Amino acid sequence: MILCPAVRGDFHGICGGWAALSHARSATRPTRPTRYWSECGPLPSKAVAEVNTPMAEHRETVSPQAASGLLRDSERQLRLVAGNDPVAIAHCDTEGRYTFVNKHYAERRGLTPEQVVGKPIPDVVGEKAWAIFEPYFRECLAGNAIEFELEIDLPYRPGEPQFVRCYYEPEWRDDKVVGLIAAITNITSLKRAETALRESEVTFRVMFDASSVGKIEVDPESTRFLRVNAAMCKLLGYSEAELLARTVLDVTHPDDRDHSRELGRRLAADESATFDVEKRYLRKDGSVVWARTTVNAVRDASGRPLRNIAVVQDLNARKQAEQDLYTSKARLQLALDAAQLGWWEYDPVRCVFLGDTRAQEVCDYAKNELTIEEFLKRVHPDDMERFSAVREAALDPVDPKPYVNEYRIVRRDGKVRWVESRGLAYFQGAGPERRLVSFVGTVQDITERKEREEREHLLMREINHRAKNMLSVVDAIAHQTATRNPEDFIERFSQRIQALSANQDLLVRNEWNGVEIADLVHTQLAHFADLIGSRIAVHGAKLRLNPASAQAIGLALHELATNAGKYGALSTDRGRVDISWGSVGTIFTMSWTERDGPPVCKPKQRGFGTMVVEAMAEYSVDGAVDLHYAPSGVTWRLTCPTMSALESG
Repeated sequence: MILCPAVRGDFHGICGGWAALSHARSATRPTRPTRYWSECGPLPSKAVAEVNTPMAEHRETVSPQAASGLLRDSERQLRLVAGNDPVAIAHCDTEGRYTFVNKHYAERRGLTPEQVVGKPIPDVVGEKAWAIFEPYFRECLAGNAIEFELEIDLPYRPGEPQFVRCYYEPEWRDDKVVGLIAAITNITSLKRAETALRESEVTFRVMFDASSVGKIEVDPESTRFLRVNAAMCKLLGYSEAELLARTVLDVTHPDDRDHSRELGRRLAADESATFDVEKRYLRKDGSVVWARTTVNAVRDASGRPLRNIAVVQDLNARKQAEQDLYTSKARLQLALDAAQLGWWEYDPVRCVFLGDTRAQEVCDYAKNELTIEEFLKRVHPDDMERFSAVREAALDPVDPKPYVNEYRIVRRDGKVRWVESRGLAYFQGAGPERRLVSFVGTVQDITERKEREEREHLLMREINHRAKNMLSVVDAIAHQTATRNPEDFIERFSQRIQALSANQDLLVRNEWNGVEIADLVHTQLAHFADLIGSRIAVHGAKLRLNPASAQAIGLALHELATNAGKYGALSTDRGRVDISWGSVGTIFTMSWTERDGPPVCKPKQRGFGTMVVEAMAEYSVDGAVDLHYAPSGVTWRLTCPTMSALESG
C-alpha cells in the first residue's frame, strides 16, 4: 500500500528538517550527544514547512546567535511533528545505531524512546528481523531511497504477525550519506481487510456460480441481465451469452410483467427494501416454469441503486404437487358430494369441531367452528349416552375402536334429523406419552333412510299379520266352498284365490300404503275390462282404501262381479252395472247397482259369496251392508266410518 500524500509530505519534511538541523548544529556548537533527541519531546507537524528549507542557505547571511535561535525553534517544531505523527520514525547512523526514535517506534517494540536511542538495530528488532531489514538498510546507505512491505512478528508480540510498509531515505551531509531516516506504517488492518475482501469475493463467486438455485445480477433501470449463474441458465434453457443479451422482462410471463415492473419500481424508489414474489418465466422452448424470486437492491453511498441481486428458486415441482393435491382434493370432494357426505375434524387442542359446508348443514351450525359443548347441545337427549360411549371408545389411546355412530340432531328450529358419523382418531407417541393429534371423519343425513327402515319394519310386521289373516281367509274360503258347492269346488275356490291374489298384488305395488278405489275396481273386474265405460260405469272421488278394507272390499267386488257374470246383469248383452263411491263428512259409502239384466230372486240359502259381500265386508270396515235382490237387479251398498275404510290424510 502506498503512503498517502500527506504522510509522505510530512516524512519528507522531517527528513529535510533533520538535515538542516545537522548542518546548523555544526555551525553553532560542538555536536551534542545523540541522547539529546530522545530528551527533547515531540515536534508539531506544522514546523515541517519551515524546517524544510536548507539551513545552508542561512549560514552565510545570519549571525551565529541568530542561527542558534533558529536551530532551537526548528528543533522544537521537528520534535512536535516526529513525536505525534502516527508513523513510527527512527534515525540511525551509518553504524546502524539509533540516534532518534519517536514514541510510536519505541512502543512497537514495547520500549520507551530512552531505551532505544544509542542501541544497535539488531539489539532492538532482533537478529531475525535485522536479517530481513539489513539489505534495505545497506542499499539506503548507498544513497537510494527505498519503499517496501513486510510481514513481521513484533518482539514483544510473538505469534502476531503484522504487515508494515517501510520507507528508508538517506541523510546527506556535504554530499555524503551520514545516516538514514526510517518511517514505518502498520498496514495490518488494511491487509486483513484486503484479504477479507478477496475471500469474500471468492466466497461470493463460489456461492453465486456453484449454487443449485438461480442467481442473477440485473441493471435496475433496463432490467438487463448483468450476471447469471449456471443454475439460472439451466432453469430457463438459455446459454449465459443468450441471457446476458436479454432483460428480465423478456423472459417473464406476459401476465406477470406489469406486477414485476411495479415491484421493481418500488424497490428502485426505496419504497421497499426487498421483494419476494412467485412468478412465471418463459423458457427458451416456450414452456412455462414457476419460480420464487427474491430481489435485493445494492446501493451506493447516496442510496442510488447500482444493481439488483436476485435469487430464483424453481417452484415447478411444488406447483405440480399443489396442482396434484388440488386435483386429489377435488376428486375427494366430488366423491363426498356424490355420497352426500360432509367431512369434519375435531381439534383436541382447541376443543372445536371444523367442517365443510355440508357438515355445517347436516349438524346445523352456521360458522366453520363449533365447540364441543355447543355440539353436544345438539345431540338428542335420548341418544346422548350412546353417543358419548361410542366417542370415548374411539378416543381411547390404548385400544381405539372404529368410530361409527348413528344419533339424532335437534336442529335450531326444533326438527329432529338422524345422522350417521364415521371417523378415525390419530395418535402420536407411545405409552403414557401417547396423545390425540386429530380426529377426522364424515357425517351424513340418514333421516330418510331411517324413516324408510321404520316403514320397512312396520311393513314386515304388517305383512306378517296380514299373512296370518290371509291364511285364515283362505282356510275359510276353502271350507265354505267345499261345504256349500262341492260339485264345482275347484273352479270357485281358484277364482276366489285369484281375487285375493289380485288384491295382494295391488297392495304390494303400493307398498301396503293403501289402494286407489278406482284401481281396485279395475283389478277385480279385469275379466270385464272391455265393458268398463260402456256397460259398466265406474265413478267416484279419488280416495284410497287402507290395506284391511281393500282386501275385504276387493273380495266383495269379485263375488258381485262373478255373480253378475253368471246370473245377473253381465250374463246378457243388455245388462248394465253402476259402481260408485264417495265420502261425506265422516261417512264413507260404496255401492254396486245392476239393471236391465234377467229377473233376480233371492237365493234360497246363504253361500260363501253372500258371507263375503255382507259379513266379511261389514267386519273389515266396522260398517253395514245392505244387499237387495230386486227384480231389476242386485244392489249392494256399504256404509262405514271414513276412518275405518280410508287411509288417514
